[in-house]
Amino acid sequence: MPTHPSEHGNHADTLLAVVRACEEAGLDSVWMADHFMFSDEENPEREVPILECFATLGAIAAVTDRIRIGQLVVGVPYRNPALLAKTCATLDVISHGRTIVGLGAAWHEPEFNAYGWSFPLVRERMEMLEEAVQVVDRMLTQRPASFDGKHYTVSGAYNDPRPVQHPRPPILIGGSGERVTLRLVATRADMCNVSGSPGEVERLFGVLAGHCQAVGRPFGEITRCNHVSILIANDETELAAKARRHPEFGGIAGTPETVVARLREYAAVGSQYVTFTLADSDDVEAVLLIGETVVPALADM
Repeated sequence: MPTHPSEHGNHADTLLAVVRACEEAGLDSVWMADHFMFSDEENPEREVPILECFATLGAIAAVTDRIRIGQLVVGVPYRNPALLAKTCATLDVISHGRTIVGLGAAWHEPEFNAYGWSFPLVRERMEMLEEAVQVVDRMLTQRPASFDGKHYTVSGAYNDPRPVQHPRPPILIGGSGERVTLRLVATRADMCNVSGSPGEVERLFGVLAGHCQAVGRPFGEITRCNHVSILIANDETELAAKARRHPEFGGIAGTPETVVARLREYAAVGSQYVTFTLADSDDVEAVLLIGETVVPALADM
């Protein structure tokens, strides 16, 4: 999410400029984090702009033609899941069938406290996530839909118009929790999204494979994704300048050749899809550089 308007106009104009660059660069998808606020503890007067996820995705859908759009990931406790499913179906209609539904248990407690929401314990949030996945699935595939759970109840709910994608948009569950999150992926999701080094990602995929075996689901049915941060530059001089601006950056940093090599390491351990954040989130030139160099280099993977 851009942190300043830059030359493109206001914050939304800047974001849409980046999104258009992503589509031009040939990227498969763009994602919005589902957050409402972050604060700079060292400088609390500094503004940290956060655009609301779904309103922004609607705008992205309206100004793009090809690129897929998703949430990385929805914090389930923020919303009634039936309302969430209605929003996702509407977004799929607006985008002519380009959405991915990303779901997670949420984690940013200061957000809950500031906005006046209760912040359940981890166990309860995971229970809510498991029920919400079922509610969203039913609301996107059944007409009417009903569900009676511990946390959520839906009774004869209609979700018209139906999503464009059939039987529904793919559901991605984000998180690396081994006992609950990856089990939930094995039973109810189409995509996972985990984080870590290539070795850690390989281990987590192994855990997922074990859950799939336990529930009798083919491991190959799930698109295996991982998330990274990228700092990319044309050459070493430009890279050094960017690194000085981001002294705490800890992701993949390098020229296109280095970035490609590092991403191939993830492919080698089974990753089929990579989501990423850029160190400079409003760096249109970096997006275009990825499109010119990284995307074609990985196209055959």
